[in-house]
Amino acid sequence: MPKDKLLITGTDSYIGQMLLMEQSLLDAFNWVELKRNMGKEDIISHLSDAKFLLHLFETKSGSEDRLITDNAGYTEQLINLMEESGHNLPFIYVSSDYDDSAYGRSKLLSEQLIREYGQRRRIRNMIYRLPILMGDRLYLDEANPLHDLCYKLIFDQETIILPDRQEHKFVDIRDVTREIARALSGRAFYATVDLSICVVPSEHYADWKRVLSILREIKEKGEDYPLPEFRKSSLEYKLYLTYHSLLDYYSTRNIK
Repeated sequence: MPKDKLLITGTDSYIGQMLLMEQSLLDAFNWVELKRNMGKEDIISHLSDAKFLLHLFETKSGSEDRLITDNAGYTEQLINLMEESGHNLPFIYVSSDYDDSAYGRSKLLSEQLIREYGQRRRIRNMIYRLPILMGDRLYLDEANPLHDLCYKLIFDQETIILPDRQEHKFVDIRDVTREIARALSGRAFYATVDLSICVVPSEHYADWKRVLSILREIKEKGEDYPLPEFRKSSLEYKLYLTYHSLLDYYSTRNIK
């Protein structure tokens, strides 16, 4: 039986790389990457027989104009090509918890474009507003503030300034990839009445002071850290895996 075609942007992102390590997903779909500089005709040729568009591409830094162009502008380009060709695919779009920054505004605008497209074409899209990611291979997401915090602890930097004093949501990358796998099989966990915003159910709430306290205990106790006392779904357990994944990575490289 032929496999469904899945189009994906942003394969070099943290989520993209982790998804492409999931053998079950690789076996289930025929994955085709849409590169940012791919021409119009090439994109349209792939749209005709695809089932989903998994849109992970994003730019996180730069001027507001660049962020709008790279994030919302590229999203709008993909929508226009689908509508122009008549091959209207549902999006699975990875957004972020909204904040009033240039990056946050560019992601929100992308969401709005996708939701309006869904309303016009009566397509059920899936939008994930992801919080701060944690978990295995976090070195693939160097712009992540949790990566920065772990890095400073690993290299014994004396001054650690927390990003802020607010409470944040954290989610493990494996929970994200599992939820996207559910979405691809038609079992997304919707959180809004209009069936557009989806969530990863296993989120954790904490402020940076608590996160730093847990990480310091993990670092100080080393092998004596009482990991078996914590559930695998707990924040402590997932921060332990995050920290040690980064520790293993940086201990094998001459990086400071």
